[in-house]
Amino acid sequence: MKHLKIWRSFLLVLASIGVAGCSIEAPTAPKVADQPSTGLVTDLLGGLVSKDALTRRTPLARDITVSATIGREGGRLEIPAAGFELTVPRGAVKSPTRFTVTALKGKLVAYEFGPHGIAFKVALRASQDLSVTTWRPLSLKPLVAGYFLEKSHLDQRGETALLAEVIEGLTIPLTREFNGRIEHFSGYVVAW
Repeated sequence: MKHLKIWRSFLLVLASIGVAGCSIEAPTAPKVADQPSTGLVTDLLGGLVSKDALTRRTPLARDITVSATIGREGGRLEIPAAGFELTVPRGAVKSPTRFTVTALKGKLVAYEFGPHGIAFKVALRASQDLSVTTWRPLSLKPLVAGYFLEKSHLDQRGETALLAEVIEGLTIPLTREFNGRIEHFSGYVVAW
């Protein structure tokens, strides 16, 4: 009986400590900033972020452009020589729209989309075959997608790109594929 009272007292003390530790006024609670701080990179580059661009095993000798008119039912554009596929899901556009994708010449995995600036009701999916690139399965840097504003933001020699927006994507090592979402048309590059 005496042991039972000791255990009850011990459990009561532990419960009290647990409740007190969960208090909103806990001194160890992290403080939330009122305003997010602006990053150094954004300050220095005026909103552009520099990323290492993914490169092709064999640079493209010329631009490769494909076009198709795609309506509400959706569709697909492919550039096999660049290992690229764009999937337009059902409902992405209201009416038939002329889509254009250009794989840019050179070694960077970069594309331009048209009509430039169009936004979509449903995000499109861009798929890049990584077997035609210098990507390695054991790379420590995750791949991302990014929008560049103009071709001059692509540095073929330095293998970098200045990006206005960085978008997370999905790398599938088993199939050697990278997938990214496209919500509006602009220049697009796969980067590290």
